[in-house]
Amino acid sequence: MAAIGSLLMDKVLGHSSAEKAFRPWWDTLEDFLIYSLVLLGIIVVPTAIITGTPLDCNFCQEDHCQAQGKIYFNNLTDPGFNAWWVKKFCTMSGAVDPFMLYFPYFLLIIAMSLFFIERVFSKIFEAGDKLEKFYNLLLKENVLDAKVAPEGGACQLSYDGGREALEIRQSFKNSNNFFISYLVRTILEIIVASILLIYSVIEGIPILDHSNTIICDVHSYYFECSGQPAQFYIYILYFTIAITSFYIMCNIYNLMWLTLPCFGKLSRLMTTYKRNMRDLAGEGKTDKELMGDLYDIYYNNIDLRLLLELLTTSSGVAPAIAMMTLFDKGFREAMKPKIKQIVASRELGIAEVQFQEPKSGVRACLADLPGVHLMYVAEIIPPAATAVEAFESKYILDGPGGVENGSFSHLEEAKSDLETGKLRGHIQRACFEGLKKDVDYSMKISTVVNGRTISEVCEDILEEHEGLPEDTEEIVAEFASAAAALE
Repeated sequence: MAAIGSLLMDKVLGHSSAEKAFRPWWDTLEDFLIYSLVLLGIIVVPTAIITGTPLDCNFCQEDHCQAQGKIYFNNLTDPGFNAWWVKKFCTMSGAVDPFMLYFPYFLLIIAMSLFFIERVFSKIFEAGDKLEKFYNLLLKENVLDAKVAPEGGACQLSYDGGREALEIRQSFKNSNNFFISYLVRTILEIIVASILLIYSVIEGIPILDHSNTIICDVHSYYFECSGQPAQFYIYILYFTIAITSFYIMCNIYNLMWLTLPCFGKLSRLMTTYKRNMRDLAGEGKTDKELMGDLYDIYYNNIDLRLLLELLTTSSGVAPAIAMMTLFDKGFREAMKPKIKQIVASRELGIAEVQFQEPKSGVRACLADLPGVHLMYVAEIIPPAATAVEAFESKYILDGPGGVENGSFSHLEEAKSDLETGKLRGHIQRACFEGLKKDVDYSMKISTVVNGRTISEVCEDILEEHEGLPEDTEEIVAEFASAAAALE
Protein backbone atom coordinates (compact mmCIF):
# COMPACT_ATOMS: atom_id res chain seq x y z
CA MET A 1 0.00 0.00 0.00
CA ALA A 2 2.85 2.40 0.88
CA ALA A 3 4.55 1.66 -2.43
CA ILE A 4 1.33 2.41 -4.35
CA GLY A 5 0.88 5.68 -2.46
CA SER A 6 4.47 6.76 -3.12
CA LEU A 7 4.17 5.92 -6.82
CA LEU A 8 0.89 7.83 -7.00
CA MET A 9 2.34 11.01 -5.49
CA ASP A 10 5.50 10.91 -7.61
CA LYS A 11 4.15 9.86 -11.01
CA VAL A 12 0.50 10.83 -11.07
CA LEU A 13 0.07 13.71 -8.61
CA GLY A 14 3.69 14.86 -8.85
CA HIS A 15 4.68 18.18 -10.37
CA SER A 16 7.69 19.49 -12.21
CA SER A 17 10.16 21.82 -10.51
CA ALA A 18 8.65 24.74 -12.43
CA GLU A 19 5.13 23.93 -11.22
CA LYS A 20 6.33 23.58 -7.61
CA ALA A 21 8.00 27.01 -7.74
CA PHE A 22 4.65 28.64 -8.55
CA ARG A 23 2.38 26.38 -6.55
CA PRO A 24 0.54 28.11 -3.68
CA TRP A 25 -0.13 26.39 -0.40
CA TRP A 26 -3.81 25.79 -1.17
CA ASP A 27 -2.99 23.95 -4.40
CA THR A 28 -0.50 21.80 -2.49
CA LEU A 29 -3.19 21.10 0.10
CA GLU A 30 -5.61 20.17 -2.69
CA ASP A 31 -3.05 17.67 -3.99
CA PHE A 32 -2.90 16.00 -0.59
CA LEU A 33 -6.69 15.94 -0.35
CA ILE A 34 -6.92 14.22 -3.74
CA TYR A 35 -4.17 11.86 -2.62
CA SER A 36 -6.24 11.07 0.49
CA LEU A 37 -9.30 10.28 -1.63
CA VAL A 38 -7.27 7.96 -3.82
CA LEU A 39 -5.83 6.19 -0.79
CA LEU A 40 -9.31 5.73 0.66
CA GLY A 41 -10.37 4.22 -2.65
CA ILE A 42 -7.36 1.89 -2.68
CA ILE A 43 -8.12 0.81 0.88
CA VAL A 44 -11.76 0.08 0.05
CA VAL A 45 -11.22 -1.58 -3.36
CA PRO A 46 -10.47 -5.06 -1.88
CA THR A 47 -13.93 -4.98 -0.27
CA ALA A 48 -15.71 -4.12 -3.53
CA ILE A 49 -18.87 -6.22 -3.75
CA ILE A 50 -18.71 -6.28 -7.55
CA THR A 51 -15.40 -8.17 -7.63
CA GLY A 52 -16.39 -10.94 -5.21
CA THR A 53 -19.75 -10.91 -3.52
CA PRO A 54 -19.56 -11.18 0.28
CA LEU A 55 -23.31 -11.78 0.58
CA ASP A 56 -24.85 -14.76 2.29
CA CYS A 57 -28.60 -15.15 1.73
CA ASN A 58 -31.22 -17.02 3.73
CA PHE A 59 -34.79 -17.93 2.80
CA CYS A 60 -37.19 -15.67 4.74
CA GLN A 61 -39.13 -17.64 7.35
CA GLU A 62 -42.16 -16.42 9.24
CA ASP A 63 -41.67 -12.77 10.26
CA HIS A 64 -37.89 -12.74 10.72
CA CYS A 65 -37.13 -10.65 7.57
CA GLN A 66 -37.48 -6.95 8.30
CA ALA A 67 -36.05 -3.95 6.46
CA GLN A 68 -36.91 -0.24 6.78
CA GLY A 69 -39.89 -1.05 9.04
CA LYS A 70 -41.42 -3.52 6.62
CA ILE A 71 -41.83 -7.28 7.24
CA TYR A 72 -41.19 -9.73 4.39
CA PHE A 73 -42.37 -13.35 4.58
CA ASN A 74 -42.98 -16.20 2.20
CA ASN A 75 -46.31 -18.02 1.86
CA LEU A 76 -44.65 -20.78 -0.09
CA THR A 77 -42.13 -23.36 0.96
CA ASP A 78 -38.40 -23.02 0.26
CA PRO A 79 -37.82 -23.67 -3.45
CA GLY A 80 -34.34 -25.07 -2.77
CA PHE A 81 -32.39 -22.74 -5.06
CA ASN A 82 -28.63 -23.16 -5.18
CA ALA A 83 -27.12 -20.93 -2.43
CA TRP A 84 -24.22 -19.69 -4.64
CA TRP A 85 -26.60 -18.82 -7.42
CA VAL A 86 -28.91 -16.96 -5.03
CA LYS A 87 -26.12 -14.74 -3.61
CA LYS A 88 -24.86 -13.88 -7.12
CA PHE A 89 -28.38 -13.23 -8.32
CA CYS A 90 -29.06 -10.91 -5.38
CA THR A 91 -25.76 -9.12 -5.94
CA MET A 92 -26.24 -8.40 -9.63
CA SER A 93 -30.02 -8.17 -10.03
CA GLY A 94 -30.42 -4.78 -8.34
CA ALA A 95 -31.08 -5.82 -4.77
CA VAL A 96 -27.77 -4.18 -3.84
CA ASP A 97 -27.93 -0.47 -4.60
CA PRO A 98 -25.42 0.58 -7.30
CA PHE A 99 -23.92 3.17 -4.92
CA MET A 100 -22.87 0.44 -2.52
CA LEU A 101 -22.00 -1.97 -5.33
CA TYR A 102 -19.50 0.43 -6.91
CA PHE A 103 -18.61 2.53 -3.86
CA PRO A 104 -14.80 2.00 -3.96
CA TYR A 105 -14.72 3.04 -7.62
CA PHE A 106 -16.91 6.03 -6.81
CA LEU A 107 -14.13 7.30 -4.52
CA LEU A 108 -11.52 6.84 -7.23
CA ILE A 109 -13.77 8.59 -9.77
CA ILE A 110 -14.06 11.62 -7.45
CA ALA A 111 -10.29 11.86 -7.08
CA MET A 112 -9.48 11.30 -10.75
CA SER A 113 -12.13 13.72 -12.02
CA LEU A 114 -10.70 16.52 -9.85
CA PHE A 115 -7.16 15.63 -10.88
CA PHE A 116 -7.87 15.55 -14.62
CA ILE A 117 -9.61 18.94 -14.55
CA GLU A 118 -6.31 20.59 -13.63
CA ARG A 119 -4.28 18.61 -16.16
CA VAL A 120 -6.68 19.17 -19.03
CA PHE A 121 -6.86 22.94 -18.57
CA SER A 122 -3.09 23.16 -18.23
CA LYS A 123 -2.70 21.48 -21.62
CA ILE A 124 -5.49 23.35 -23.39
CA PHE A 125 -4.17 26.79 -22.45
CA GLU A 126 -0.47 25.79 -22.66
CA ALA A 127 0.07 27.13 -19.15
CA GLY A 128 2.94 24.73 -18.57
CA ASP A 129 5.09 26.32 -21.30
CA LYS A 130 4.90 29.75 -19.70
CA LEU A 131 5.74 28.30 -16.32
CA GLU A 132 8.81 26.54 -17.73
CA LYS A 133 10.12 29.71 -19.42
CA PHE A 134 9.60 31.77 -16.31
CA TYR A 135 11.20 29.14 -14.09
CA ASN A 136 14.26 28.83 -16.35
CA LEU A 137 14.82 32.58 -15.95
CA LEU A 138 14.53 32.19 -12.18
CA LEU A 139 17.25 29.53 -12.27
CA LYS A 140 19.48 31.50 -14.62
CA GLU A 141 19.41 34.58 -12.43
CA ASN A 142 19.61 32.61 -9.14
CA VAL A 143 16.49 34.39 -7.89
CA LEU A 144 15.43 31.47 -5.70
CA ASP A 145 18.95 30.65 -4.49
CA ALA A 146 21.74 32.58 -2.90
CA LYS A 147 23.87 34.65 -5.25
CA VAL A 148 27.17 33.07 -6.13
CA ALA A 149 30.04 35.35 -5.21
CA PRO A 150 32.54 36.01 -8.00
CA GLU A 151 35.97 34.56 -7.52
CA GLY A 152 39.28 36.35 -7.44
CA GLY A 153 37.86 39.75 -6.58
CA ALA A 154 36.43 40.27 -10.07
CA CYS A 155 33.06 41.93 -10.39
CA GLN A 156 30.95 39.91 -12.80
CA LEU A 157 27.45 41.01 -11.89
CA SER A 158 24.83 41.09 -14.61
CA TYR A 159 21.24 40.89 -13.43
CA ASP A 160 19.36 42.44 -16.32
CA GLY A 161 17.74 39.17 -17.38
CA GLY A 162 19.19 39.41 -20.88
CA ARG A 163 17.38 38.08 -23.92
CA GLU A 164 15.32 35.60 -21.89
CA ALA A 165 13.70 38.39 -19.84
CA LEU A 166 12.79 40.28 -23.01
CA GLU A 167 11.33 37.13 -24.60
CA ILE A 168 9.23 36.33 -21.53
CA ARG A 169 8.00 39.89 -21.25
CA GLN A 170 7.02 39.85 -24.92
CA SER A 171 5.31 36.45 -24.66
CA PHE A 172 3.13 37.71 -21.81
CA LYS A 173 2.18 40.93 -23.57
CA ASN A 174 -1.62 41.22 -24.02
CA SER A 175 -1.96 37.66 -22.77
CA ASN A 176 -4.54 36.33 -20.33
CA ASN A 177 -4.59 32.62 -21.22
CA PHE A 178 -2.89 31.57 -18.02
CA PHE A 179 -5.27 33.59 -15.86
CA ILE A 180 -8.35 32.28 -17.70
CA SER A 181 -7.08 28.72 -17.41
CA TYR A 182 -6.51 29.11 -13.67
CA LEU A 183 -9.87 30.83 -13.11
CA VAL A 184 -11.98 28.41 -15.18
CA ARG A 185 -10.20 25.43 -13.66
CA THR A 186 -10.94 26.71 -10.15
CA ILE A 187 -14.62 27.34 -10.92
CA LEU A 188 -15.05 23.95 -12.57
CA GLU A 189 -13.39 22.19 -9.64
CA ILE A 190 -15.81 23.91 -7.26
CA ILE A 191 -18.80 22.86 -9.39
CA VAL A 192 -17.70 19.23 -9.84
CA ALA A 193 -16.68 18.78 -6.21
CA SER A 194 -19.94 20.36 -5.02
CA ILE A 195 -22.05 18.04 -7.19
CA LEU A 196 -20.19 15.00 -5.88
CA LEU A 197 -20.50 16.26 -2.31
CA ILE A 198 -24.25 16.88 -2.62
CA TYR A 199 -24.79 13.45 -4.16
CA SER A 200 -22.78 11.80 -1.38
CA VAL A 201 -24.80 13.53 1.33
CA ILE A 202 -28.29 13.27 -0.19
CA GLU A 203 -28.05 9.84 -1.79
CA GLY A 204 -25.00 8.08 -0.34
CA ILE A 205 -25.63 8.42 3.39
CA PRO A 206 -29.29 7.21 3.33
CA ILE A 207 -28.38 4.26 1.08
CA LEU A 208 -25.55 3.06 3.31
CA ASP A 209 -27.56 3.72 6.49
CA HIS A 210 -30.28 1.32 5.34
CA SER A 211 -28.09 -1.35 3.79
CA ASN A 212 -27.23 -3.45 6.83
CA THR A 213 -29.80 -5.98 5.64
CA ILE A 214 -30.76 -6.56 2.02
CA ILE A 215 -34.09 -8.12 1.05
CA CYS A 216 -33.84 -9.86 -2.30
CA ASP A 217 -36.79 -11.02 -4.41
CA VAL A 218 -35.80 -14.20 -6.26
CA HIS A 219 -38.63 -15.26 -8.54
CA SER A 220 -41.27 -14.12 -5.98
CA TYR A 221 -39.38 -15.73 -3.10
CA TYR A 222 -37.88 -13.41 -0.47
CA PHE A 223 -34.34 -13.93 0.73
CA GLU A 224 -32.58 -11.98 3.46
CA CYS A 225 -28.94 -11.22 2.60
CA SER A 226 -26.13 -9.91 4.76
CA GLY A 227 -22.30 -9.66 4.71
CA GLN A 228 -21.88 -6.36 2.89
CA PRO A 229 -19.50 -3.87 4.67
CA ALA A 230 -22.15 -1.16 5.06
CA GLN A 231 -20.87 0.26 8.34
CA PHE A 232 -17.29 0.38 7.04
CA TYR A 233 -18.44 2.14 3.90
CA ILE A 234 -20.41 4.78 5.77
CA TYR A 235 -17.37 5.70 7.89
CA ILE A 236 -15.30 5.97 4.72
CA LEU A 237 -18.05 8.12 3.19
CA TYR A 238 -17.92 10.51 6.16
CA PHE A 239 -14.17 10.91 5.62
CA THR A 240 -14.82 11.46 1.93
CA ILE A 241 -17.38 14.17 2.65
CA ALA A 242 -14.96 15.94 5.01
CA ILE A 243 -12.11 15.78 2.49
CA THR A 244 -14.31 17.01 -0.36
CA SER A 245 -15.57 19.88 1.81
CA PHE A 246 -12.01 20.98 2.57
CA TYR A 247 -11.22 20.74 -1.13
CA ILE A 248 -14.16 23.01 -2.00
CA MET A 249 -13.11 25.52 0.67
CA CYS A 250 -9.58 25.64 -0.74
CA ASN A 251 -10.95 26.38 -4.18
CA ILE A 252 -13.32 29.04 -2.86
CA TYR A 253 -10.35 30.72 -1.19
CA ASN A 254 -8.43 30.40 -4.45
CA LEU A 255 -11.30 32.04 -6.32
CA MET A 256 -11.39 34.92 -3.86
CA TRP A 257 -7.62 35.27 -4.09
CA LEU A 258 -7.89 35.48 -7.88
CA THR A 259 -10.69 38.01 -8.01
CA LEU A 260 -10.11 40.15 -4.89
CA PRO A 261 -6.72 41.93 -4.80
CA CYS A 262 -6.82 42.32 -1.02
CA PHE A 263 -6.16 38.57 -0.65
CA GLY A 264 -2.79 38.69 -2.44
CA LYS A 265 0.26 39.77 -0.44
CA LEU A 266 2.10 41.12 -3.47
CA SER A 267 -1.10 42.76 -4.71
CA ARG A 268 -1.52 44.61 -1.42
CA LEU A 269 2.13 45.63 -1.51
CA MET A 270 1.99 46.90 -5.09
CA THR A 271 -1.26 48.76 -4.44
CA THR A 272 0.38 50.55 -1.51
CA TYR A 273 3.48 51.19 -3.60
CA LYS A 274 1.41 52.74 -6.37
CA ARG A 275 -0.44 54.91 -3.87
CA ASN A 276 2.83 56.06 -2.30
CA MET A 277 4.27 56.89 -5.73
CA ARG A 278 1.09 58.83 -6.52
CA ASP A 279 1.41 60.78 -3.27
CA LEU A 280 5.02 61.63 -4.08
CA ALA A 281 4.34 62.63 -7.70
CA GLY A 282 1.05 64.38 -7.13
CA GLU A 283 -1.76 64.60 -9.66
CA GLY A 284 -1.39 65.22 -13.37
CA LYS A 285 0.29 61.97 -14.43
CA THR A 286 -1.38 58.86 -15.80
CA ASP A 287 -0.66 55.49 -14.20
CA LYS A 288 1.55 54.53 -17.15
CA GLU A 289 3.57 57.74 -16.90
CA LEU A 290 3.89 57.33 -13.16
CA MET A 291 4.86 53.64 -13.06
CA GLY A 292 6.86 53.45 -16.30
CA ASP A 293 7.54 49.95 -17.64
CA LEU A 294 6.25 48.50 -14.38
CA TYR A 295 2.75 49.44 -15.52
CA ASP A 296 2.96 47.04 -18.50
CA ILE A 297 4.83 44.40 -16.48
CA TYR A 298 2.54 44.18 -13.48
CA TYR A 299 -0.45 46.51 -13.36
CA ASN A 300 -1.64 45.97 -16.94
CA ASN A 301 -0.50 42.37 -17.48
CA ILE A 302 -2.89 39.77 -16.06
CA ASP A 303 -0.80 36.65 -16.75
CA LEU A 304 2.55 38.02 -15.58
CA ARG A 305 0.93 39.51 -12.50
CA LEU A 306 -0.62 36.14 -11.66
CA LEU A 307 2.72 34.36 -11.98
CA LEU A 308 4.39 36.94 -9.74
CA GLU A 309 1.57 36.55 -7.21
CA LEU A 310 1.96 32.76 -7.27
CA LEU A 311 5.73 33.14 -6.83
CA THR A 312 5.05 35.31 -3.79
CA THR A 313 2.82 32.70 -2.17
CA SER A 314 5.48 30.00 -2.54
CA SER A 315 8.74 31.94 -2.02
CA GLY A 316 7.88 35.33 -0.53
CA VAL A 317 7.80 38.91 -1.74
CA ALA A 318 11.53 39.31 -2.42
CA PRO A 319 11.80 36.91 -5.43
CA ALA A 320 8.81 38.62 -7.07
CA ILE A 321 10.42 42.04 -6.61
CA ALA A 322 13.71 40.63 -7.94
CA MET A 323 11.92 39.38 -11.06
CA MET A 324 10.37 42.80 -11.63
CA THR A 325 13.85 44.33 -11.48
CA LEU A 326 14.86 41.95 -14.29
CA PHE A 327 11.96 43.04 -16.50
CA ASP A 328 12.14 46.77 -15.75
CA LYS A 329 15.53 48.49 -16.05
CA GLY A 330 14.26 51.68 -14.42
CA PHE A 331 12.88 49.76 -11.43
CA ARG A 332 16.18 47.84 -11.19
CA GLU A 333 18.33 50.98 -11.24
CA ALA A 334 16.04 52.61 -8.69
CA MET A 335 16.74 49.75 -6.29
CA LYS A 336 20.55 49.81 -6.62
CA PRO A 337 22.74 51.64 -4.13
CA LYS A 338 25.59 53.73 -5.53
CA ILE A 339 29.19 53.33 -4.45
CA LYS A 340 30.40 56.87 -3.79
CA GLN A 341 33.96 56.22 -2.71
CA ILE A 342 36.39 53.42 -1.90
CA VAL A 343 39.52 54.14 0.17
CA ALA A 344 42.05 51.43 0.99
CA SER A 345 45.54 50.93 2.43
CA ARG A 346 47.36 47.67 1.72
CA GLU A 347 50.06 48.62 4.24
CA LEU A 348 47.54 48.96 7.04
CA GLY A 349 45.30 46.21 5.69
CA ILE A 350 42.15 48.31 5.86
CA ALA A 351 39.53 49.52 3.41
CA GLU A 352 36.40 51.61 3.58
CA VAL A 353 33.49 51.90 1.19
CA GLN A 354 30.99 54.73 1.25
CA PHE A 355 27.74 54.08 -0.57
CA GLN A 356 24.54 55.98 -1.03
CA GLU A 357 21.10 54.46 -0.80
CA PRO A 358 18.83 55.08 -3.81
CA LYS A 359 17.19 58.49 -3.56
CA SER A 360 14.26 57.44 -5.75
CA GLY A 361 10.70 57.19 -4.56
CA VAL A 362 10.94 53.45 -5.22
CA ARG A 363 13.24 52.89 -2.26
CA ALA A 364 11.24 55.24 -0.06
CA CYS A 365 7.97 53.52 -0.93
CA LEU A 366 9.31 50.00 -0.43
CA ALA A 367 10.89 50.91 2.89
CA ASP A 368 7.50 52.12 4.16
CA LEU A 369 5.48 49.11 3.01
CA PRO A 370 4.08 46.81 5.70
CA GLY A 371 5.67 43.36 5.65
CA VAL A 372 8.72 44.54 3.68
CA HIS A 373 12.07 44.77 5.46
CA LEU A 374 14.71 46.62 3.44
CA MET A 375 18.40 46.58 4.27
CA TYR A 376 21.80 46.83 2.62
CA VAL A 377 24.74 44.48 2.94
CA ALA A 378 28.33 45.54 2.23
CA GLU A 379 30.89 42.78 1.73
CA ILE A 380 34.44 42.43 0.57
CA ILE A 381 35.36 39.66 -1.87
CA PRO A 382 37.26 37.48 -1.12
CA PRO A 383 36.51 37.72 2.62
CA ALA A 384 39.00 39.49 4.87
CA ALA A 385 39.07 39.56 8.67
CA THR A 386 35.94 41.72 8.49
CA ALA A 387 33.86 40.30 5.67
CA VAL A 388 30.28 41.56 5.86
CA GLU A 389 28.40 44.50 7.37
CA ALA A 390 24.65 45.06 7.30
CA PHE A 391 22.86 48.42 7.38
CA GLU A 392 19.32 49.59 7.96
CA SER A 393 18.06 52.60 5.98
CA LYS A 394 19.11 55.76 7.80
CA TYR A 395 19.23 59.39 6.79
CA ILE A 396 22.56 61.14 7.40
CA LEU A 397 22.28 64.75 8.46
CA ASP A 398 24.63 67.53 7.47
CA GLY A 399 26.60 69.17 10.22
CA PRO A 400 29.83 70.94 10.98
CA GLY A 401 31.44 67.69 11.97
CA GLY A 402 30.70 65.95 8.67
CA VAL A 403 28.76 62.71 9.15
CA GLU A 404 26.30 61.83 11.86
CA ASN A 405 26.18 58.06 11.38
CA GLY A 406 26.02 56.89 14.94
CA SER A 407 28.92 56.33 17.32
CA PHE A 408 31.95 54.25 16.38
CA SER A 409 34.10 52.75 19.11
CA HIS A 410 37.77 51.89 19.21
CA LEU A 411 39.08 50.99 15.75
CA GLU A 412 35.99 52.33 14.01
CA GLU A 413 36.60 55.75 15.55
CA ALA A 414 40.09 55.86 14.06
CA LYS A 415 38.89 54.61 10.70
CA SER A 416 36.26 57.34 10.61
CA ASP A 417 39.10 59.71 9.73
CA LEU A 418 39.40 57.98 6.37
CA GLU A 419 36.51 60.17 5.25
CA THR A 420 37.76 62.69 2.69
CA GLY A 421 34.57 64.50 1.81
CA LYS A 422 31.40 65.80 3.34
CA LEU A 423 28.54 63.31 3.10
CA ARG A 424 24.85 64.15 2.97
CA GLY A 425 21.65 62.20 2.29
CA HIS A 426 21.20 58.41 2.70
CA ILE A 427 24.90 57.60 3.06
CA GLN A 428 26.30 54.47 4.67
CA ARG A 429 29.85 53.31 5.07
CA ALA A 430 31.54 50.05 5.94
CA CYS A 431 35.09 49.46 7.17
CA PHE A 432 37.03 46.26 6.58
CA GLU A 433 40.32 45.12 8.07
CA GLY A 434 42.71 42.24 7.56
CA LEU A 435 43.34 42.81 3.85
CA LYS A 436 46.34 41.00 2.36
CA LYS A 437 48.80 42.76 0.10
CA ASP A 438 48.90 40.20 -2.69
CA VAL A 439 45.13 39.64 -3.02
CA ASP A 440 42.78 41.48 -5.35
CA TYR A 441 39.59 42.57 -3.61
CA SER A 442 36.18 43.85 -4.67
CA MET A 443 33.49 45.72 -2.79
CA LYS A 444 29.90 44.57 -3.27
CA ILE A 445 26.79 46.33 -1.97
CA SER A 446 23.56 44.33 -2.03
CA THR A 447 19.96 45.44 -1.58
CA VAL A 448 18.20 42.84 0.55
CA VAL A 449 14.43 42.58 0.90
CA ASN A 450 13.03 40.17 3.48
CA GLY A 451 16.29 38.23 3.59
CA ARG A 452 16.76 37.90 -0.18
CA THR A 453 19.14 39.83 -2.43
CA ILE A 454 17.27 41.65 -5.19
CA SER A 455 20.02 43.88 -6.63
CA GLU A 456 23.76 44.34 -6.33
CA VAL A 457 26.49 46.74 -7.31
CA CYS A 458 30.17 45.85 -7.31
CA GLU A 459 33.47 47.63 -7.80
CA ASP A 460 37.06 46.35 -7.76
CA ILE A 461 39.59 47.90 -5.39
CA LEU A 462 42.24 49.40 -7.69
CA GLU A 463 45.49 51.31 -7.15
CA GLU A 464 43.68 54.59 -7.50
CA HIS A 465 41.72 53.73 -4.34
CA GLU A 466 44.87 53.22 -2.30
CA GLY A 467 45.84 56.80 -1.62
CA LEU A 468 45.23 57.97 1.96
CA PRO A 469 45.91 61.48 3.22
CA GLU A 470 49.10 61.61 5.31
CA ASP A 471 47.33 62.81 8.45
CA THR A 472 44.87 59.95 8.15
CA GLU A 473 47.67 57.39 7.86
CA GLU A 474 49.36 58.81 10.96
CA ILE A 475 46.17 58.68 13.00
CA VAL A 476 45.40 55.10 12.03
CA ALA A 477 49.04 54.04 12.54
CA GLU A 478 49.12 55.56 16.03
CA PHE A 479 45.87 53.86 16.88
CA ALA A 480 47.13 50.50 15.59
CA SER A 481 50.34 50.84 17.64
CA ALA A 482 48.36 51.69 20.76
CA ALA A 483 46.06 48.73 20.21
CA ALA A 484 49.07 46.41 19.73
CA ALA A 485 50.65 47.70 22.96
CA LEU A 486 47.48 47.00 24.89
CA GLU A 487 47.43 43.41 23.61
